[in-house]
Amino acid sequence: MKPIVAVLCPMPMEFSAVEKAFGKLGEPLESVFEEKKFDFAGLDVVLARCGVGKTLAAAKTQKLIQMFEPDHLFVCGVAGAIAEDLDVFDVVVPNRVVHGDIRFGDAYNPTDVTESGEEFFIGKPQYSASAYLPERLNAPYRSGTLATIDSFAEEAEKDFLEEKFNACCIDMESAAVAQVATMWNIPVTVVRAISDNRRHTAGDFETNAPKACDVAAQALVELLKRI
Repeated sequence: MKPIVAVLCPMPMEFSAVEKAFGKLGEPLESVFEEKKFDFAGLDVVLARCGVGKTLAAAKTQKLIQMFEPDHLFVCGVAGAIAEDLDVFDVVVPNRVVHGDIRFGDAYNPTDVTESGEEFFIGKPQYSASAYLPERLNAPYRSGTLATIDSFAEEAEKDFLEEKFNACCIDMESAAVAQVATMWNIPVTVVRAISDNRRHTAGDFETNAPKACDVAAQALVELLKRI
């Protein structure tokens, strides 16, 4: 039986870039928030669009796990740079993923609820008091900490995330996917290409994002071959 892999892409352009990178059309599984099935690199791959933000990402992750029982989860798409040495179209496969906008873990003012649930989250990806530790599959790309928040970050917030977590980049979904995946003990790999760096404005995202989606999709294809 072939391994089952689920790939989550928040935006339509990210979803389309992965399908293009596969070089074939997938079998449609549903019409709302696209899902398609592929036979690729000896894997059964379910490609799904989850929508933008942590709530939609968590909901879609839960659905995919319950419906398809994947052996591995991927998040693929674009991210904004925090580290000054990250340039547009660089690929990051983080070795640490944090919630950047909630009180979470010993290093970030934990609550009793978070502490009481800590053992519940020890699994794959591994969980520590302050972060999720996803699987990098020996990826030949930049590692580091990715911070997930539920909005586009202004410069002051990027400064905070860099100081508090040593975050190199930011997205709006990966920590939520990792959190749900740990409940099911399913490994997660995050693949993000930089669409805007610290020298670019928000307007540059629209220009850079399509190519960044393609770059991330190509990196995903290479990592799928390592499963």
